[in-house]
Amino acid sequence: MSSSALKQLLRNQSIWQAACRKSKTTSMSSGYRKLDQSLHYGGWPQAVLSEILLPQHGIGEIRLLSPLLSQLSQKPGYICWINPPFLPNATALFEQQIQIEKLIFIRTQTTQQTIWTAQQAMSSNACSAVLCWLPAQSLNREIRKLSLAVKSGNCWGFILRHYKMHTQPSPAALRITLENTTKLKRQLSIIKQPGGWAGQEITLELFPESLYWTNQAATDWPQINLNSKENIRPTCVTEHKQEVRAQNNSQIQSSPSTFNNHNLSMYH
Repeated sequence: MSSSALKQLLRNQSIWQAACRKSKTTSMSSGYRKLDQSLHYGGWPQAVLSEILLPQHGIGEIRLLSPLLSQLSQKPGYICWINPPFLPNATALFEQQIQIEKLIFIRTQTTQQTIWTAQQAMSSNACSAVLCWLPAQSLNREIRKLSLAVKSGNCWGFILRHYKMHTQPSPAALRITLENTTKLKRQLSIIKQPGGWAGQEITLELFPESLYWTNQAATDWPQINLNSKENIRPTCVTEHKQEVRAQNNSQIQSSPSTFNNHNLSMYH
């Protein structure tokens, strides 16, 4: 092969050149310094399909993506959630500085519908990010379609699947596993990534506020006699909570949002 033909071949962004970081690939910081240092492009790559593999839902996957979603929600484009396993919680998303009016939630009935919906959203040029939850089954052909769609739409695309799929091949360019280690920390492993080495293992503190959580069972909480006047709360507090609840409900009706406050993976 001539040197000119070789140079032309190496211009293809799909070819990994081990020590070369020069690329037109755009990235956005993950919000976690350790992760940014391990990702070849210094953050979540744009126009690349990323796969997050989890042993169970709600262990921190949304908290992991929250800094990115917060940044993208300040920019043009919607953030589309397809088949999230739990009803997102508007208050928790708002606390992560994610603009809930930019969020779209879609439910589908079949895997075929899920793939079609994700493909349309990713290639639409109307979404800055698409999050799609897929079943734990071989979907290489379908994931390849999503990889092409996210490249066509030039957005950030994420698929979330069960951890057991990490031993199976996948067309997703970036694959990461997320596991529970302690109440405070999560273990993140990079299985593969575009343009860079894999095998990095990172420990992230996704829930610093968990230091203040309690493991005390509800059965051990003080019992309250609802008929006792001593347990009646001040009217102002009750009215305030009702007002806040009404505000939150109105937000959720217009755009339901984040997962559970306990694991602030933001399911509810």
